[in-house]
Amino acid sequence: MENINTPTNYIQHYKFDGDYYDYFSPDKFMLEEIRRRYQEFHNLGRFKASDAILEIGSGGGFAQEVLKKVQSNYFPLDIPLRNLKKLKDKCSLPVFPVASDAHTLPFKERSFDSVIMAEVLEHLASPEIVLSEVRRILKDQGTLLVSVPYKEKITYQICIHCNKPTPTHSHLHSFDTENLSHLMKMTGFRTVKVSKNCNKIPSRLHFNVFFQNVPFRVWKIFDNFFTLLVDKPTSLMMVGKKI
Repeated sequence: MENINTPTNYIQHYKFDGDYYDYFSPDKFMLEEIRRRYQEFHNLGRFKASDAILEIGSGGGFAQEVLKKVQSNYFPLDIPLRNLKKLKDKCSLPVFPVASDAHTLPFKERSFDSVIMAEVLEHLASPEIVLSEVRRILKDQGTLLVSVPYKEKITYQICIHCNKPTPTHSHLHSFDTENLSHLMKMTGFRTVKVSKNCNKIPSRLHFNVFFQNVPFRVWKIFDNFFTLLVDKPTSLMMVGKKI
């Protein structure tokens, strides 16, 4: 896991982020990538009716598209209030928005059946602290579902305000299967499933857009085939059980 200098004002940063970036209307290529990611979460997590499911870093609330099929109780957690208000207005299942920093989750022990973290860990100042908090609020044998960019090369831009290097997309860490499994283990989780999703080659060929109506299980066969040929998935996905 690559670690770089941790920002000290990240909460304020993400408050502004919600004002400037529209998480609800990504371009059509990103939209299909997000949609397939949550379909894979549903396939891996096997959510059930009345489950209490927390999503840390809920963004545009795309989890609701798979959770509404089973009518789970959805707790989206994020920092920007604007995102949470929009999400609540558009959500079609029981939703309980929470504004909080994930490093100190405002819940009692053993409150949730599952926790979803989609493309979040790479942003966190202290991912091990957050995962320890997740373990605390999960029920016994509760499920953690994580996705992260796969083997991302961290790049930097020069900030126009302070003239110092800042990581592109605010990504602070790079993950592969080995270091993500190690992080899960050291924070009290047993890895039970690993998946690689949205291979970059068909994505760049607009495969996901052209075949957006293909059922997920069929699409996944083709996606896995490309990843066997070239190990270039967009996301690494992992399911952990609380131990």
